[in-house]
Amino acid sequence: MSIRMPLSIQTRQMLLGLQQTQDRIAQNTQRISSGQRITNPGDDPAGSALILDLGTSLGTNTQFQSQAASALSFLQSTDTALGSVTSDLTQLLQIGQQGLSDTTGSTGRAALASTVDGLRSNLLDLANTQIQGKFIFAGTKTTNATNTPPFALTATGATYAGDSNTINLGISQTAQVGMNVPGDTVFFGSGGAGSSTDVFKAVTDLQTGLSTNNTTLIQQGYDNLQNALTNVTQAQTDVGGRESRLNDLQNILSAQSLSLQNMQNAVQDTNYPATITQFTSDQTVQNATLNALGKLNQPNLFNYLG
Repeated sequence: MSIRMPLSIQTRQMLLGLQQTQDRIAQNTQRISSGQRITNPGDDPAGSALILDLGTSLGTNTQFQSQAASALSFLQSTDTALGSVTSDLTQLLQIGQQGLSDTTGSTGRAALASTVDGLRSNLLDLANTQIQGKFIFAGTKTTNATNTPPFALTATGATYAGDSNTINLGISQTAQVGMNVPGDTVFFGSGGAGSSTDVFKAVTDLQTGLSTNNTTLIQQGYDNLQNALTNVTQAQTDVGGRESRLNDLQNILSAQSLSLQNMQNAVQDTNYPATITQFTSDQTVQNATLNALGKLNQPNLFNYLG
């Protein structure tokens, strides 16, 4: 003979099971509608903590991506300007060769001097290039209250109002990149203003030599232009190397962000096949429990006696 539980205890157990089933149905309904497996920290404390950690890592990675993009944009503008400087210096060297030729007389040299003067003005504009209101060849003095350009022509060359510092941006937890090349490094070279690597001094000497028919001064300007061109080319090569490094880094950061996002989604997003299966099963259980409870509440209990 089997021993049956009192009806009240059986009913309470069924009601408790029904409540648990309905809680799961409500939770899964929310998961299906929102697309999120975790809708509040209590759903999965460990998962919630992991989502926060991944979100922090993703935010940091996004910040590095933004800084790398800013540095790359600045360097690309610098590279373009240096390319134009190189082109002008190459043209000036060609003019210097013509000026040194015995077949070029004083009249011809005077005409060449006018061309050199125009190129010197163009080089000044390049040295004072602005990108989004910032002077790219001013060191860390990219902006100032009076918007004064870093370079100004003088009778013998040019003056520099910027500094020799590099603007460094963090591109990872442990690495930085210089996003600029100080103007004195480019246009004055290692020797500084007035030296044999000073672009503006060399151009001024060439222009003066041509206009005064002074071949000695033309030769000096020509020789120093070669030194200046070598210096500018080295600066452009350095900038190109940084650009290449940043391009590679952006690809790495982009892949890392995608990986972090996928990991976060794997924890956060609803697993629709599993959730819908559970939801359907719980609905079946709920209906069965409700039917059973309805029968238990009938006055005739002989239906439940075996």
